[in-house]
Order: sequence, then structure tokens, then C-alpha cells
Amino acid sequence: MRLNQRKAGIRRNLPTFSLDQPEADRLVALEKAAVEENSGGTFAPEKAGIKKGVLGGVVMMVIAAVWFFGGLAAGYIFYYPPILFVIGLYAFIKGLIDGNVAGKK
Repeated sequence: MRLNQRKAGIRRNLPTFSLDQPEADRLVALEKAAVEENSGGTFAPEKAGIKKGVLGGVVMMVIAAVWFFGGLAAGYIFYYPPILFVIGLYAFIKGLIDGNVAGKK
């Protein structure tokens, strides 16, 4: 068998698909929202808690307090729970100001 520089000779009548502009814009927006939602990142859980407003802030503060005092009772001092508590406090205050009680509006 001999190799050459010729392109493959496959020629089929393939359909061409075209989308109208509103549908294309909708698909781009859906893909962008999916990437933003699933982007993860370092502070993804905290960002999700902030989007939940007052309720998310309270939950983050409770988790931080349980984590910190649970570690303290076991003889450890974790450095992240105070940071999480401040982030929760920020989410709580931001939720009160924006009127966001249980989820982003």
C-alpha cells in the first residue's frame, strides 16, 4: 500500500443545518449559563451561598460556627470557619439590602 498526499475521496450529500438568529442566541446564552453554573472554581460554594441571599448567609454562618467550635472542642483551631462566617455575614447583609430572602431573583 502506498501513501500519498491526496485527500480522501468521500463525497456525500450531507445536509446543512442553519439556525435562525434568535435560536442561536438562545443556545449561546444557555451554554454560557451552564458554564457559569458549573464553572466550579475556588469559591464556588460560597458564591452559591451568596446567591441564596439571607438564607444562604445564615446557613454559611451556622456551618462556620459548628465547624469552628467543633474543631475547638477537639483541640484544633481551623482558620477557614472565621472566613466562611464573614462571607456568610456579607451574604446575609446583601440579602437584606436586596430583598433576597431565599434565592436570587
